[in-house]
Amino acid sequence: MNAQRIARLVVWFFLLLPVTAGAQAVNATIAGVVRDASGGVMPGVTVEATSPALIEKARSVVTDGQGLYRIVDLRPGTYIVVFTLPGFNTFRREGLELTTGFTANVNAELRVGALEESITVTGEAPVVDIQNIREQTTIRRDMLDALPTTRRLAQLATLIPAATTGGATFVDVGGVGSDRGQIATHGQRPNDMSWNVGGIDSRVFTGGNFMFNVHTFQELVVETLAGSAETSTGGVQLNVVPKDGGNRFSGTFSTEHTGPGLQNDNIDDKLRARGLTVGPASSSVRKYYDTGGGFGGPIRQNKLWFFAAHRWLVKSQYQQGNYWNKRQGTLFYEPDLDRPAYIEDTYKDTSVRLTWQAAAKHKITFSHSQQPACQCFFGLLESATGGGALLTPEATAATYYNPGYMPMATWTFPATNRLLIEASGSANGYFRNPKRQPGVDGDDIAVTDVGKNLSYGSRATAITTGYNTLVRMVVHQRAAVSY
Repeated sequence: MNAQRIARLVVWFFLLLPVTAGAQAVNATIAGVVRDASGGVMPGVTVEATSPALIEKARSVVTDGQGLYRIVDLRPGTYIVVFTLPGFNTFRREGLELTTGFTANVNAELRVGALEESITVTGEAPVVDIQNIREQTTIRRDMLDALPTTRRLAQLATLIPAATTGGATFVDVGGVGSDRGQIATHGQRPNDMSWNVGGIDSRVFTGGNFMFNVHTFQELVVETLAGSAETSTGGVQLNVVPKDGGNRFSGTFSTEHTGPGLQNDNIDDKLRARGLTVGPASSSVRKYYDTGGGFGGPIRQNKLWFFAAHRWLVKSQYQQGNYWNKRQGTLFYEPDLDRPAYIEDTYKDTSVRLTWQAAAKHKITFSHSQQPACQCFFGLLESATGGGALLTPEATAATYYNPGYMPMATWTFPATNRLLIEASGSANGYFRNPKRQPGVDGDDIAVTDVGKNLSYGSRATAITTGYNTLVRMVVHQRAAVSY
């Protein structure tokens, strides 16, 4: 299939779909001007950028009549830029670090010389983006590996200067913090935050997003101000730039574990006398482990790459002062002090991504994430912090999110050094299936003790509510032409 036919098929596919979502830039640009020794502009100079981050290894353009050039749609990574013109020496710039959304201004001066002569520039002052005005923080791969955090999205977002979170439960302590927190800066609303993956919004409801495996991240970019007109909200834009694989096989692995045996507390006889229990419930963390890894490489050198990853997270936390009902099945509540309440959330992520250089200027990527999860005591922790009645464990639901999935496809076509055509689409969805807790049957109802501000017995408040299956499905498409 030739390049023109590929372009037509992809364009028609995306144009036939309604455009429902904006996006955030996921790639970088190198631009500048080439002059001779007298300061005159030089048209016709070949400018080539090479990097292991590019599946096609190199991208080249030619300067225009004003000596200007622009290389667009470059993946984040380290680049070498070479300027050549017959009759002039070769100018070479090495060690150029590009991050997401960054436009590097790289100018060159060519002098008359033999073909074998070249000038190599290294150790020059850092390149400054003088074309974009967005305010953003880029957390690179090496920073993701080095920072002593849980490396979950909501917790990484709290590293942004002046950012405020949507609530105390979004702050991580001991690994049990939330993955779905929102942040805001400069007076923005936390609920306006957008979670993007590869430039496409990944939310399935306001403030809700999938649980992601940090081993699939190349970079994490948090845009806080002066965003693009494409963005769907005025809040913080968080964008995950996925890994593409590469021309060599490589991978990562990490695991984290903790439990009550690794915690200390200040429980004494005075606290026990006031009702704070002894034993395992005196520790806030019941169980926690987060294990994941990724592996990628070439299926065909410079043509087709793959990257696959898996993550398994379990976090469980005791809730002090809350217990299962010893008199379950009656209208009365008696705390079972041998069965303290706790939350338990489990998440799995299995992801695969393919990057295909279909033709010289056509790149297509496809990715899919399958993410079954369980909030096994849904609402237990929120009931204690949200101002409502405290829920006992049997008054919650074991909420299973399965299937949960997010397929995504993108196509990019840098037609010229001035024209970039791109299109992408994704489908985010899950089935939320609440189940009754052990010991709760269909005849049990929810009872609220107003005096104790306590709800117990069952999650169901009527015959048809409390355990309903919810299906959420959001489809995002985007097509853009940049000149």
